[in-house]
Amino acid sequence: GRSRLLAAAAAKRPPAAACRWASGRALKDVYRLYLVTDDAYLDDKLVDKVRAAIDGGVTAVQLRFKHAATREFVRVGEELRRVTEATGVPLIVDDRLDVALAVDADGLHVGGDDMPWHLARRLLGPEKMLGCSTYGRADLVREALSSEVKADLLGSGAIFGSPTKQSSVPKGMAHLGPLKQLVDAEAGSREVALVAIGGVGLEATAECIREGADGIAAVSALLAHDTPEASRRA
Repeated sequence: GRSRLLAAAAAKRPPAAACRWASGRALKDVYRLYLVTDDAYLDDKLVDKVRAAIDGGVTAVQLRFKHAATREFVRVGEELRRVTEATGVPLIVDDRLDVALAVDADGLHVGGDDMPWHLARRLLGPEKMLGCSTYGRADLVREALSSEVKADLLGSGAIFGSPTKQSSVPKGMAHLGPLKQLVDAEAGSREVALVAIGGVGLEATAECIREGADGIAAVSALLAHDTPEASRRA
């Protein structure tokens, strides 16, 4: 079961010194263009599309499936782990701590309805990256940046409407500036990246960054293509 997978993977977790993502790059550069997968694109082209998108400029990858079976989740995760290791790009797993540990991902992303954030940090360890979805709420920003959680990455809350997050309420770009100020104030001397997410097309990247985001997360803009070559050109 999931508990046995979690325990076995945690037992072989590498020490902090072995952390691959600690490459000296600023987190704002690590998450400049963050590709997020989705069940809608889970097919035999997915891994090749991700590889091509990295070749085209993607700087980080999140493995996110809401309906895939655990075995399939791990299989794809292992394939993407090999791709991201070869290209020097971090792999983050959404929600599933057991899968993140099983494939030795570089980190985990959790939302408000997932595992409590302080428990996720404790089980993940200090050497891995932890992302939290704050939905633009000040109370969740403070929780994510507390000493018990120490998130490295915060999701902004939906910028626009998104087919992959239909229940999200769009906030537009205007909230990014005040949100970034709050993140920087709460983080103190610690570096934390703020990523704009939710219906953000690649054409909006520059404006999101001007408004305060360190990068953008994209799903359809990078994966809704017929061929890997189209994902690379996107």
